[in-house]
Amino acid sequence: MEKNKIFISYRQSDTQSEASRLKENLEDIFGAENVFFDIETLEPGLNFAKAIEKTIRQSAVVLVLIGETWTEVKDDEGNLRLFKEDDWVRKEVALALEMEDTRVIPVLVKDAKKLSAGQLPDNIKSLADYQWAELTIPRWRSDVEKLISSLEKIIPPVKKEPEKKKVILPPPKPKSWWAKNYLWVLGIFVVIIIIASLPDNNNQENLPIESNITAAGEDEDFSQEEIQGLRENNPTGTEIYNSLELEEEVPPISAEFNYSGKWWVWENGIRSGYFLISQNGNYFNFDYYYFDEKVGEGTGEYNGTYLYSTAFNIFGDTNQYGFTFGSYDQGVSWEGQTFVNGIATNASLIHD
Repeated sequence: MEKNKIFISYRQSDTQSEASRLKENLEDIFGAENVFFDIETLEPGLNFAKAIEKTIRQSAVVLVLIGETWTEVKDDEGNLRLFKEDDWVRKEVALALEMEDTRVIPVLVKDAKKLSAGQLPDNIKSLADYQWAELTIPRWRSDVEKLISSLEKIIPPVKKEPEKKKVILPPPKPKSWWAKNYLWVLGIFVVIIIIASLPDNNNQENLPIESNITAAGEDEDFSQEEIQGLRENNPTGTEIYNSLELEEEVPPISAEFNYSGKWWVWENGIRSGYFLISQNGNYFNFDYYYFDEKVGEGTGEYNGTYLYSTAFNIFGDTNQYGFTFGSYDQGVSWEGQTFVNGIATNASLIHD
């Protein structure tokens, strides 16, 4: 029987959310059918004990997630659960250690410390001798990549069609003054020409009315009734001027829509935390959260086309982070890229 599964052992009160997140990361590489996570993977009606045992025997790797309280959880009577023979976590670990062809990897989550044999019951004391891996919140992505690199030596990854990368261009340069205002300049120029072409009333004010009319159109033969009608209908001579309409510049799409709030970050289809954005016009501040724990913060700007970071700091991490996103639906959702040391990853922002 080919062993190609990954079994995630964890204590619900200790590392349930981290185990769920790790499951999503591993499924993207090794396939959902090859990653066992008891709460979601077990079908209704199955015998829990038999199903767990069968899956561990089919697993090439058992990941034992150890959080800060893994050894300290107690039952209702105040007894340490790890030292009770019916504790399921202890049973899973003991069974995995019995399998000679199964790799057991203790994974220290968040701030958990390496275990000593004295902290463990007799049948799983050897777990303290195994080389461990780490999963920290600030370095979750790089820690998971390191773990996956080790697992790929044991279990072949699922082959996927290469993803077409979306190319997000850098934010465009601001328009020049002339590009923004040339229509107004041309409109004013046209008005000046029209005004200059109008007859000079000062030079003709001493001429008889009939002479002025003749000068306005020598080829026209007006009767006295027609002349009187022109005077009554347009006594000031501004009808033509008032009929002129200057073409107004169409303003650009306003950048002042609301993009503040909680935005989940999805990288290559995997959720990787969320931004909490506080908007101030086209500028904004943001906090970055992972598992509801704030791990970073920064600033950014919206330039009418792109929403991008101007500073992004992950606490305790010296890598250079950033992002840029564009929206095709007036800020309802955003598509773009995140960056770590200049390396881009396709990403999306989805409002909570």
